[in-house]
Amino acid sequence: MPETDDKKVHAALTRAVQQLESAVREQEQAVDRILGLIEEVRPRLDDRHAQFQMDAIMEACAFQDVTGQRIRKVAKLVAYLRDHKKVKATELPSVAKPDDPPSSPGLSQADIDRLLAGGKPVTERSG
Repeated sequence: MPETDDKKVHAALTRAVQQLESAVREQEQAVDRILGLIEEVRPRLDDRHAQFQMDAIMEACAFQDVTGQRIRKVAKLVAYLRDHKKVKATELPSVAKPDDPPSSPGLSQADIDRLLAGGKPVTERSG
């Protein structure tokens, strides 16, 4: 494999690892924000049903731990392949650069605030 192909493969796999690590960090930040807001709002709720709903949201946020672990395992595998295996540049899928904007902006902070207040987001976006 020519030297330029080795460099292209290494760069592409490095970007893939960076993307995976970025996804885990963003997911952790989002869940931390959700849990922080719930901790702030829950004690002020007089409605027991609303408190149970907040508890359910907190429980649902547990997905982040499992998916984060899975993504990190994939990142380790990709890093291993980058460092130890020979892969042809033509075999690699396109991987966005870490500083590329996400394909979907998701919900705005105002949308999240409205959802936590019991309303619906103004704009629903699919990802």
